Amino acid sequence: MSLRVCRRRVLWLLVLLSCFFALLGGRLFYLQVWRSEILSRQAVQQRFQAISVHDGRGDIQDRHGLSLLDGRRRLALLAFPSHYRGREEEIIRAFPSLKGIEKIAMPPHGARPFWIETELNELQAAQITGYPGLIAAIRKERYGPEALAAHVVGYINESEGKGVSGIELAFDRTLSLGQQKVIGAVVDGRMRLVPGLGYREKEAPSSSKNVLLTLDLELQREVERIMDRRIRSGAVVVLDPATGDVLAMASCPGFHPSALTSHLNKGDEALLNHALCAYQPGSVFKTVVAAAALEEGLVGLFQTFYCPGGITVDGLYFPCSNLHHSEEITLAEAFACSCNSVFIKLALELGPEKLAAYAQRFGLGESGGLPLGEQAGNFPSPEKLVSPRAQANSALGQGEVMVSPLQAAAMMAVLANGGRRVPPRLVLALTDEQGHETARFWQQPGEQVLSRATANKMKYLLHEVVARGTAQAANITSAQAGAKTGTAESRRQGRELLNYWIAGFYPLEGTRAAVAVFADDLKEGTVQQVFGEIIYYLERDR
Repeated sequence: MSLRVCRRRVLWLLVLLSCFFALLGGRLFYLQVWRSEILSRQAVQQRFQAISVHDGRGDIQDRHGLSLLDGRRRLALLAFPSHYRGREEEIIRAFPSLKGIEKIAMPPHGARPFWIETELNELQAAQITGYPGLIAAIRKERYGPEALAAHVVGYINESEGKGVSGIELAFDRTLSLGQQKVIGAVVDGRMRLVPGLGYREKEAPSSSKNVLLTLDLELQREVERIMDRRIRSGAVVVLDPATGDVLAMASCPGFHPSALTSHLNKGDEALLNHALCAYQPGSVFKTVVAAAALEEGLVGLFQTFYCPGGITVDGLYFPCSNLHHSEEITLAEAFACSCNSVFIKLALELGPEKLAAYAQRFGLGESGGLPLGEQAGNFPSPEKLVSPRAQANSALGQGEVMVSPLQAAAMMAVLANGGRRVPPRLVLALTDEQGHETARFWQQPGEQVLSRATANKMKYLLHEVVARGTAQAANITSAQAGAKTGTAESRRQGRELLNYWIAGFYPLEGTRAAVAVFADDLKEGTVQQVFGEIIYYLERDR
């Protein structure tokens, strides 16, 4: 081999070695200089055992800034299994009275840290510091014993801190911006606590926002108290007609967000918000029929009708309630006594197009726009109302007519507003930790859907129901109220049920609240009494 060839090969070898070392040096520079901070942080994270305490999640408050969650802080026990391994029996013997202490021997998440559901006193907290892997730490209980409006607020997945339903779900990102506070410890390769570093808290880099609702805490509490005594399954909605603000919304059976497992295991409907579910409204729908007939000039308040006890439509007999004392009655008497014959006649005269159009004017068959996943309900299209029987059924709030308690309250708010329809509103604003507004949810403009003259006539008819008709049991205040009752047959889970309704407003002039009460299973009394007790509270609370 010539000397020239040998030199050339040595030269190429040196070039290759130079390229290799250049690449190696570049890689080392990239890792040790350019990426050093990131990699150091990741290395620490790999050796950082931590548990999220979700302490910074935003609050859900009523219109006055009062918490609906009743959140509490308590001194609880935090356990790190890899740090106390081998001393399980000793710890259990040392604290036999602590609730849940047996989990020390059977950690629910393997080597990961976990909370023991107990409340420590100062003496126990001091004793615990003598054992490795046990910490007495402040834990925030998100839902306290006096938490309200569970179906509106919803609940979170406790282990992940994520909203699952209600406002917790709808505003999860806003509420969770600053919730990822963690408590942890730096460990070595054998998962042992690194001496000198101890346990640390890490705060979230940003702050969560609070969600300010339109609910009134005191009214919500009173509504829930009344329902607990009288209703086993049903709902109540209270609206401010002028603004559309939902002042109270409650559903039975209820649940407590901190004890979900007990409700889920029962398989009941505790998590269902009946206020947003659609049901047949029964004679409450006669309100729409009466308003449509008055607006179209088909009838007067004191026009007389003949009712012999029922009416036959297309071969099908519809019996009347027979609550009126004579066969010849006025529209006002027919409305107060909920005469089926009169309102079937009016519905047939109006026809399917006008029935559907006026149902739409009142917002029936449409979602109210609340961020809670409400049902839109239903009113049949004119094509489905061609037959006289279908029109008669719809006039009585039966058949395919479906209305939610929220829609029933909003329907009454239209009449209380002099014929102006204002969309419901549930969220007022977002606020920061100091209570300052960071975003505002403005009231939507109302739309005139009925003449003021018709609305005033309807107020008279609704007051007659309370004064002399089917809602006399609600007449327990000095101020005048208006309402319409209804009963409809339904079926759920193979059972025949009756849907009991009352919807109205208080007082007749300068109305403060539109109220809808629905129940398909009562404990005590009637829905009329529930309505009466709510407006009685409103009168005392002026």
